[in-house]
Amino acid sequence: MSKEAERQYACKVDQEYLFKKPFNEPRVFREFALILEIFGQRLSRGSILDMGCGSGWTSLWLARAGYSVVGVDISDRMIEIARERSIAENTPADFVVGDMEDVDLARQDFDGVLFFDCLHHCPEYKKALKRSHAHLRTGGVILLMETTWLHRYSPHARETTRQYGVSELGFTRRQLRRALKEAGFTRICFVHDPGPGYKGVSGFLKAMARVCCEYFLFFPQAKNIVVAEKG
Repeated sequence: MSKEAERQYACKVDQEYLFKKPFNEPRVFREFALILEIFGQRLSRGSILDMGCGSGWTSLWLARAGYSVVGVDISDRMIEIARERSIAENTPADFVVGDMEDVDLARQDFDGVLFFDCLHHCPEYKKALKRSHAHLRTGGVILLMETTWLHRYSPHARETTRQYGVSELGFTRRQLRRALKEAGFTRICFVHDPGPGYKGVSGFLKAMARVCCEYFLFFPQAKNIVVAEKG
């Protein structure tokens, strides 16, 4: 799919939808809480490069958690919205228009890099991982929360591609592990997300089934959650 489609996506979708994210997608609250927990265990404070930041809500939430944040997105309109939100919410963060496949910022000493639900829009995702590696300090952490390989076959992904022309990829663990190794990352580990809380015996069984399916089958609702370091 064309890069121009990625750039124009933010101009075609409902603008109110972009400004309201993440409050119009409740599922991401739990997912992002896990992001904050993982970063908190590895980086008590520091600087984070938020790749594919979109309308900026991920960057702003990281900033509220105490991190110094730079958000990057290929879309001028997304960055415009992100900056507007930063001012309106009185939360400082820097935002830069850039393609994560070849982004080249002045600083290359970030403590962390985040790919939250964005790498699957990047056809040359291996290049994006290599660029993130270049912007990290030694010992810095990369954190990915990305779609599984089944995502590309989901009705939602197919409809989004048909309507807007954007890329909708999906990844196996093997793909991500290989790509991270090729980019120079070490100590690669996958985090299991047990899913929403359960109630009672039936809820417990559903949670167990979800974990098993996530590990063996990677059904569309599950996510690949990967942490690695720059050696």
